[in-house]
Amino acid sequence: MNTDKPLLAGLVDSGACLHDASTFDLADFVENAVEGLHRVGPDGTILWANRAELHMLGYEWDEYVGRHIAEFHDDPATIDYILATLLSGGVLYDQPARLRCKDGSIKHVLIHSNGHFEEGRLRHTRCFTRDATERHERDVALAQRDAMLLNAPVATALLMGPELRFHLANRRYCELVDCADLLGRTFDEAFPRLSGSGVTGEIKRVFATGVPYHAEELALTRLDADGQPHERYFKFSLEPLAGADGRPEGVIVVAVEVTEHVRSRQAIERAHRERERLLVDLSAASQAKDEFLAMLGHELRNPLSPIVTALQLMRMRGDGAHGREGEIIQRQVDHLVRLVDDLLDVSRVTRGKIELKVERIALARVTAKAVEMASLLVEQRRHQLQVEVEPGLEWEGDPVRLAQVVSNLLTNAARYTEPGGQLWLRARRDGPDALEISVRDTGIGLAPEVREQVFELFFQGKRGIDRAEGGLGIGLALVKNIVELHGGSVQAHSAGRGLGSEFVVRLPLRSAALVLAPAEPLPAVVAAGAPQRVLLVDDNADGADTLGRLLRAHGHTVEVYYDPVSALAALERFSPTVALLDIGLPVLDGYQLAARIRARPSGQGCRLVALSGYGQAADHARSQAAGFERHLVKPVDPIDAARVVAAAPPTD
Repeated sequence: MNTDKPLLAGLVDSGACLHDASTFDLADFVENAVEGLHRVGPDGTILWANRAELHMLGYEWDEYVGRHIAEFHDDPATIDYILATLLSGGVLYDQPARLRCKDGSIKHVLIHSNGHFEEGRLRHTRCFTRDATERHERDVALAQRDAMLLNAPVATALLMGPELRFHLANRRYCELVDCADLLGRTFDEAFPRLSGSGVTGEIKRVFATGVPYHAEELALTRLDADGQPHERYFKFSLEPLAGADGRPEGVIVVAVEVTEHVRSRQAIERAHRERERLLVDLSAASQAKDEFLAMLGHELRNPLSPIVTALQLMRMRGDGAHGREGEIIQRQVDHLVRLVDDLLDVSRVTRGKIELKVERIALARVTAKAVEMASLLVEQRRHQLQVEVEPGLEWEGDPVRLAQVVSNLLTNAARYTEPGGQLWLRARRDGPDALEISVRDTGIGLAPEVREQVFELFFQGKRGIDRAEGGLGIGLALVKNIVELHGGSVQAHSAGRGLGSEFVVRLPLRSAALVLAPAEPLPAVVAAGAPQRVLLVDDNADGADTLGRLLRAHGHTVEVYYDPVSALAALERFSPTVALLDIGLPVLDGYQLAARIRARPSGQGCRLVALSGYGQAADHARSQAAGFERHLVKPVDPIDAARVVAAAPPTD
């Protein structure tokens, strides 16, 4: 593209001297300037353009010079404004315009222009054209950024410059901070109460370091409509905004209110803490309950022990204890013992500590034992009981516990059936590998909503004011637990209130995963053995005296003491071969007394037997660890006590 001749001609037209060296220097300067330059006549015709102008737009000289400037402007309104301004003597500076290039593209430019007037008339205009494409793209990008921030679905603001002035703040941000007049103000000016706070400090730090900041739950206190302080929580983000040169230009602030989320989480955490506290309280209450039941069992067993022993002595003397009155007393004592056992079983049920002693036995023997155990209540309420047991049916399990199950079902049926009612006990095979035991009655029946509740611990149906039904509300819970330990199930059926009930137990014929334990029946008569010197220590005088008389009746020499101090004082003189020690003694408990006896020469060969109202596995283990040979649970079976005393000492 050769424009030298036209440029020189233009300079001649302007009155320049061709022989003046400075004129040629000027021509060379303007022709080769990096800025686009052109001259336009008063009618808008392009009179001249330098190389930079032509190169920027892609035209040759004759394609550009001599044409009206409007042919190259994409916006007619803009060129009209430019021409009108210049004709009126105005000056243009950084006037944005869009020029059409030869290839059809649009070039964004900035125009600086003023007019050359002679005798008040516009001779031509001097125009400088600067390529502003990058600036335009940057402006578009900034505009898009601002539009995005303004339309963001969360509260957003843009702080610019080292003063951190609000360049923009969208509607959500203004609503969040309850302030609409933010633009142009610094953060400190807009929120003077936060001046010097952690928020202001973090914004300044992000601007200075370029390191973003994020807070998941930033707490801010504001006054509500009533002037009361109200704490609100925000998810707060500060992102640095850097310029093209990498230097900080501003900070983008994004805030999301999470007050409700935090309140919900705090409520859940409070509920969790409350739950943990309740669990601790429940655990403590459960432990206290177990301790109470164990203590209650102990206290009940203390008076039962001398009664049982006294009955045995009466039988041994043959003084009428086998009459009807003696039988009544024995049945009532047996009933009390079962109630105490049930109380102690409660804690075992809750902790799954019931142990089964499995053996093979005829089911008829189990049901007969259960009927015997429940017979007292059945007779008292004048019920008619029909028993049907499939002949020859054998079962493998714990016969004592199954008898307890059936007895509890019969007792429950008797309690909740009006006097003179009907009871049925049936046991039969249920398929090749199972059996079914059912107890049915004509009693008050069960409402649908309580059919499952009846197996809950301490649940009792509606009672009359006289509590004629009796019971502790633990029998059916024990039934369910014992049956499930054997791998079976129990269900309650009833057509409704007043229509009777039926409880059906289904059990496998063989109790899987259980080891058969050999039966250990106690001998009815104690075999005679070598007479023993027995030291009996128990603070329950009646219990100690009756057990002492029983052992003397079996030929033993017995000394009874009610306190450990007196027993220790007699130790050297008496030299006992067997010591029966109550664990719950005053001053020194049974464990401490046993240690004192073993520490003395006269007690080296003495066999130790523990007497206690506590009979759980832990109690037996503790006695064994303390050196006791046996642990007898009150009320002590007289025959068992006599057998233990008469037994030969264990060999090492």
